[in-house]
Amino acid sequence: MANENKHRQKGSSKAVVKSTVRDYGNEPFFVKKANESKQFLEKHGFPQAFQKRSSKA
Repeated sequence: MANENKHRQKGSSKAVVKSTVRDYGNEPFFVKKANESKQFLEKHGFPQAFQKRSSKA
């Protein structure tokens, strides 16, 4: 356990944290993927695992 604490303390992160994120909602790649997903779900529907189950408690 002592070794874990030493390992966590070594070095510093060089990650940059930003409070704003670029909006990718209108990027052609994401628009295409979203449309493909919608068409697939309209054709095949949601899998049984994702459908709400009625609770019989």
